[in-house]
Amino acid sequence: MSNTPASARPRLSRRRKLLFALLPLALLFTLGEGFARSFRQRNSHSPFMTGSFRDQRIDLIRRGYPAAHDPQLGYVPRPGFASADNRWAAMVTIDNTGLRTNGSARPAGQRGVLAVGDSFTFGDQVADAQTWPAQLEQALQKPVWNGGVFGYSFAQTVLRAEQLLERLPVDTLVLSFIPDDLKRCEMSKRFTEVPWFDLVDGALVLKNVPVPDSDRSALDHQYVRKLLGYSALCDLVFWNAVPTWWVGDPREVYVHARGVGVEIGVKLLARLAANVRGRGIRLLLVLQDIAEPAPWAVADGATFLARAEQLGVQRLDLQSRFVQLATQDPSLKQRYFAGHMKAAGNAWVAQQIAAVLRE
Repeated sequence: MSNTPASARPRLSRRRKLLFALLPLALLFTLGEGFARSFRQRNSHSPFMTGSFRDQRIDLIRRGYPAAHDPQLGYVPRPGFASADNRWAAMVTIDNTGLRTNGSARPAGQRGVLAVGDSFTFGDQVADAQTWPAQLEQALQKPVWNGGVFGYSFAQTVLRAEQLLERLPVDTLVLSFIPDDLKRCEMSKRFTEVPWFDLVDGALVLKNVPVPDSDRSALDHQYVRKLLGYSALCDLVFWNAVPTWWVGDPREVYVHARGVGVEIGVKLLARLAANVRGRGIRLLLVLQDIAEPAPWAVADGATFLARAEQLGVQRLDLQSRFVQLATQDPSLKQRYFAGHMKAAGNAWVAQQIAAVLRE
């Protein structure tokens, strides 16, 4: 034992006391930051290492994707964009008309296939040549135009299809959807302002068009919050504890009760089916939510396909097919998906659609 009196021992300076107190806090923050970033990566949210997490809360579409404002559709892929410096770290090329290219020269042919849908059609996370429209083009050896757009509701998808049918030489329309696209029809805002449909006496009425161009740049002058936004942990805590203080207005605004989106989707599908029938164009409806659908998504998807059958629309249920295959080979989920589909998952979708279109 030391015989040195306690009063004679050297005392720690205030600076050292503060340092020793902060070290555990810094360690806990570092561990929490690593957990938050890993959590985001596992759930396919970007960025992982760099960029502002708060920016994407403010307006994911305008700040996290290569998007441009469109007064009729809310937003479209940014014409002329070509870069691998994006949230997917994959080569994304968008032509001057706002369509994603397929990574190679288009096969010769006067008429071809138009693919429309959301991010699963656009090809989130994969390069140009790996999307299912690109691989479908190679399988069929005929032109396939990728009209998919990240984050679209079923309403936006149908509106975009109607626009593209006016200017492309199409003989087949492949309309891909996930059940969440129908749920999005219940919103007037999802990350950014969007067009939406109301039901008035059972008839569709288009609202919020022209779509206002969102400008939330004033939030960039909240410098403390802007700096904290580069921390995944701070973003996770503040988003769940004080979302209004963190990012201002809510990023999702519902204007319909749950379930109305399915009814709106059915009426839009009927309208589109009549449109293509009058043009002599074949229509194929594809249910593509095949990773881990929630019970409500399974129910909404089944209901929508049943209503499509009543309309005489040809259907392809890839959700049920994948469940059957994954039961036999559980490794398929990991091979095909990382949030959205990997190249192998897109290849499987292309093969399934090609087989139906060849019939």
